[in-house]
Amino acid sequence: MRTVPDLLRRSARLVPDRPAIVLDGGGTLTFAELEARSNAFARGLRERGVGHGDRVALAIGGAAWPRYAIAYFATLKLGAVALLTGARFGEDELARIADGYGVARIVRPGDDLGAGQAAEPLVAAVAPGDAAEVVFTSGTTDRPRGVVATHANLLRAQAAWPSAPRANQPCAHALPVGSVAAQAVLLTCVGGQHTLLAAAAFAVPGFTAMVARERAVTVCLVPAMGHWLVRAAPGEATPMPSVRGVSFSGAPLPVPIMADLAAVFPNAAFHNFYTSTETYPARVATRFDPRRPEAVGRPVGTSAVRVTGPGGETLPPGETGEVWLRAGGAPPREVLDPEHRIDVAGGWTRTGDLGHLDADGTLFLTGRASDVVIVGGFNVSTGRVEQILTRHPAVAEAAVCGTEHPVLGEIVAAFVVLRPGSPDAAGTTATDLRRFAAEHLTRPEVPAVVRLVDDLPRNEAGKVVKRQLPVEFREPGTALERDLAAVWAEVLRIDAVGATDNFFEIGGDSLAATRIAATARERLGVDVDTIAVLEAPSVAELAQYILERNEP
Repeated sequence: MRTVPDLLRRSARLVPDRPAIVLDGGGTLTFAELEARSNAFARGLRERGVGHGDRVALAIGGAAWPRYAIAYFATLKLGAVALLTGARFGEDELARIADGYGVARIVRPGDDLGAGQAAEPLVAAVAPGDAAEVVFTSGTTDRPRGVVATHANLLRAQAAWPSAPRANQPCAHALPVGSVAAQAVLLTCVGGQHTLLAAAAFAVPGFTAMVARERAVTVCLVPAMGHWLVRAAPGEATPMPSVRGVSFSGAPLPVPIMADLAAVFPNAAFHNFYTSTETYPARVATRFDPRRPEAVGRPVGTSAVRVTGPGGETLPPGETGEVWLRAGGAPPREVLDPEHRIDVAGGWTRTGDLGHLDADGTLFLTGRASDVVIVGGFNVSTGRVEQILTRHPAVAEAAVCGTEHPVLGEIVAAFVVLRPGSPDAAGTTATDLRRFAAEHLTRPEVPAVVRLVDDLPRNEAGKVVKRQLPVEFREPGTALERDLAAVWAEVLRIDAVGATDNFFEIGGDSLAATRIAATARERLGVDVDTIAVLEAPSVAELAQYILERNEP
């Protein structure tokens, strides 16, 4: 029965002198060297008391990819469990993980435990059902959780076990150590005899230079990296003609910029892979189709997908519900944290996403179940609002979240990045985007706030961290603020206006300012004109302006 280290052993035997890992600017390991050095490192771990079933935290970041690969395979060769902490956790959080998860040893970038150890294969009892690694969830909505994968779970994604040397197809990426995507690339390259081209971090000039120098055939990105490529300064993102395939994971395809990316990768096909930390190796994939740009894809291999309703019933095509994935023949993953669990039923694992299938079985996502915003009793999918906003020709990215409101419960806020250098973006305002949204969405779905930003907050995997979006609702405090807020809400046709909401971000323009001034003079008897509304662009500022005008 095979285990993960068997992938390396086979490739080291078939293509011993081929580079297994090339770190941009930081060294190369052949398959034979990776095999030998991981054997020695495993002996070093065993000499320090690490044995079968023990947990070893690999606190090694992307700047030490070769050392990480050595430590990873060494840990698994002992039958120990690798906790893929990478460099994402600070010392306090790492200590919490080590204490809470019973870590036997923390391995850091400078730890050369293989020094002076024999490089020959060592004998250890390792079975397919043994735990192999603990990968951590992205933590975009809560504290990262450790998810356990067995050897059998990880190997289910391997399409074939070649018995002869294969042609090398170097794969380039700058994915963070320890992510599901990075692990998939590592094991696929090691098992498929391909060279892994690793960048310590994503920087457009360095990454494109590495791809060109090493003649990468495939490239793995997260959508944020695609945005950085098309937003790069002139001359930084040079075309990469050697690349035949570009794969995106971690988030939906960056649809608004796909045409721009085609110029960067002129000979490549673009694919999207959808999975999650909890459901891998079950996955869905598609080749980008401009006729159906928001399609996530169909199941890969033995994977399967279904969509269920509130009672757990399977929904027919076209109906939105919760998305479940299943990897045929693969044991499900488990969560280490006792207060959490993965929802598994009959081999199916809940993803936490909402979506629907079409008649052909192609999956479309509408957002996270946890990202539903309840506006005055109406459920609003932030994913759907994001999809609509990114259809606007001026928009490159959009992130939508909810914020508390004392009357409606929540309201919708949108943060939008415009396409750099696009003629459509020139002059586009938050008001324009809000009007565009109103043409395609119901009233509760239309963002109460649209804020134009230069970038979105992200974690090291490139995912947007919505809890870091700077939005809050401050209820009008004085009687004058409340009266003015009611006038603004009426004129702008929105359900609620906060004391500090920006006039232009909630749909205001010069015509609306004129109407607000006229209504306020007539209804409230205050001395205010259009210019005042435009120059004091919040209810609180306008109230203060009025009070100062009326001081004796």
